[in-house]
Amino acid sequence: MKKASRWHVSIVGCLISAPVFSSDTGQISVVDIGNQPGYSAYVSGKAIAAIHQGNCSYSMVLLKNQYVRFNTPDVVFLESKTVPKDKSWPYLTQVEMSAGYNWSFKKDSDLKSKWFGVMCDSTESFDLQGAGINSNPEEISPELQDVKETNNLKCPATLTDKGWAPNNNAGRPEEYIFQELNGANWSGFIFGFRNKRKDGITRVSFCLVRGGNVLVGAAENYSKPLLLDQKSFEEIKATLETVKFLQ
Repeated sequence: MKKASRWHVSIVGCLISAPVFSSDTGQISVVDIGNQPGYSAYVSGKAIAAIHQGNCSYSMVLLKNQYVRFNTPDVVFLESKTVPKDKSWPYLTQVEMSAGYNWSFKKDSDLKSKWFGVMCDSTESFDLQGAGINSNPEEISPELQDVKETNNLKCPATLTDKGWAPNNNAGRPEEYIFQELNGANWSGFIFGFRNKRKDGITRVSFCLVRGGNVLVGAAENYSKPLLLDQKSFEEIKATLETVKFLQ
């Protein structure tokens, strides 16, 4: 198994875009984020980040002191009262599998800070059956089955005729908070996994589904858990509810 090196993009040189918020008009500008020519790898609020991440194109509203960085293939959201230094940013780690990579996010400091990382994937790599999403009776390869089993732990819910519901992969109901999410052209869910005392959250995971694409996100830190409170969880949820898919 091979562990990928830390994905790293310096902020230096990314602060050249024009201000994205006008105090005179109160209008918020849209900033294209991605790795295509003319796009930025970094944006701070107040702004609308139009993110072009693989097959997923979507926008997200950023408030004051909120930042987004594009790293290829991941996108990271971070809230900070000061401009984050490189060492303050969460980052993606990957472990090679028989087909693709198993990934997770880490943060080396300030485990109480509000953040999340996002990856773009296809519904074909998940078992989201229950209402016709990727219900394919054909046999799948052992490699794809391994990918699905890993991804099902990242998105441990099933779409039923009554909406999204946690499944057995989520663990015991008393160990997490589960809430459905709905946008203008997508649906999804968010989990907050509780600590042993049930007074804080050690990990957040969410999945937003639109057509054949899934935005899979997490705030996590293995092996040292996060120290998030309920307010931070609700504010992460509020940020995700501003997401709009652009295609």
